[in-house]
This record gives sequence, structure tokens and C-alpha cells, in this order.
Amino acid sequence: MALIRVLVLSAALAVALTPLVALAQDDSPEHLQAELANANEQFNLAQQQAQDLEAQAQQSAANERMIAVLKSEAMRQRQLNLVANATAMEQIAAALANAARAEGDFDARNELIIAQQKAAVLIQKADLNLANGIMLAQTKGRLDEETNARAQSNFLHQLADFITGRQAELNMANAKEIGQAEADEIHTPKLVEEENGQAMGANELLAADAELEAGAVAVNSTEQTFGTEESNVVNHAAASVRNAQAQLAEAAP
Repeated sequence: MALIRVLVLSAALAVALTPLVALAQDDSPEHLQAELANANEQFNLAQQQAQDLEAQAQQSAANERMIAVLKSEAMRQRQLNLVANATAMEQIAAALANAARAEGDFDARNELIIAQQKAAVLIQKADLNLANGIMLAQTKGRLDEETNARAQSNFLHQLADFITGRQAELNMANAKEIGQAEADEIHTPKLVEEENGQAMGANELLAADAELEAGAVAVNSTEQTFGTEESNVVNHAAASVRNAQAQLAEAAP
């Protein structure tokens, strides 16, 4: 709209100056004085038009700056939201992952307790069988009962040791691995999302800076465009004044 107004003003100025060319053959001092007065009037009009153009240029430049700032601030706010949301989700996931690990540790402790309970039952049974075998051997002379009881007792004790030892370690490790796997399943995707959020936030910052730079370019372009139009309007009117002054000087006796 501002450029259209400039074109209209320039056209109006050109039309206003047209009589100078059409009446240039009239060399009387009176006419030349009138031409000079008209040229001075048109020069004053051109200066007013230049001031209007300057005001329009400043307004357009201010608008360009404001648009660039608003766009940049919107992008910066989006960057903050992206990073804040990604960080918040990662923190929640980290808490859930810790809970999963804690549950794995709890299950591991339960595995040890269960193993100890099983081992205790086996040992109790082994000791009871051994006591019965010894009693039968002593009271009824059944030495084979004692031998069998001792063999069973040794086996059950070894089995109890295995249950509370290697088997318990495997079960506990498996419980912890399950907890860690659940923790990784919960936390790892959110770590990736957090990295993506930070990367997207960085892109938004770059875009925000680019908007400010684009706004500065738009401001410079606006100022140059209006500056050129101002110069053209004033220079054209000044040339008309100089031409009228020269013709009047030539016509002077």
C-alpha cells in the first residue's frame, strides 16, 4: 500500500510539472517568473511528499521489526516448551525406572527368602530322617536305615546349599535383570525424546534468530525503497526549479 501511494504521489507530481514543458516556448519574463514560482511550489510539495514518505518508511520499518520480534519470541517460547516438556517427561520416566529397579531388587530379596525357606524345609526333613534312621539302627539294629538316612541327609543338605547358593543367585540376578529391563524400557525412549526435544529447541532458536535477521533485512529494504522514492521526488522537483531559474536567467536582458 505504501509503494502504491508513492507511485500515485510521483505521478501527481509529474502531471503537475507537465505545463512547464508544454509552455516552455513562452520566453516572456512574466511567464518565466510564473514558471519559477510554480517550480518552487512543486518543490515545496515534493518536500512535503518526501516527509510523508519518510513517515511511511519509519512506520513500515517499525512494523517489520515488530513482526520479526513477535515471530522470534513465538519460536523462542516454543523452544522453551519443547525442552521443558521433554525434560519433565524424562524426569517422570527416570522416577518410574527407579521404581522398576527397586521392584527388581525387592523381587531378588524375595527370591533369596524363598530359597532359604525351601532350604530350611529340606534340612529339617533331612535331620528328621537322619534321626529316625539312627534310632532304628540303635533300637532294631537296622544299620541300613541309618546309612540310607545319612545318604539322604547329605543329599538334602547339598540340595539346600545349592538352592540358597547358586540357584538363589541365578533367581536374584534374573529378578534384577527383569527390573533393569523394565527400567530401560521406560526410561530409554524418554531420553531419546529429551534429546530430540533439545535438538528441536535448538532449531527453534536458530529459526528465531533467522526471523530477527530477516526482519532486519526487511527493514533495510523498506528504508532503501522509500529513501529512493524520496530522493526521486525531491530531485525531480529540484531539477525543475533549476531549469526554471536557468530559463529566467537566459531571458534576462
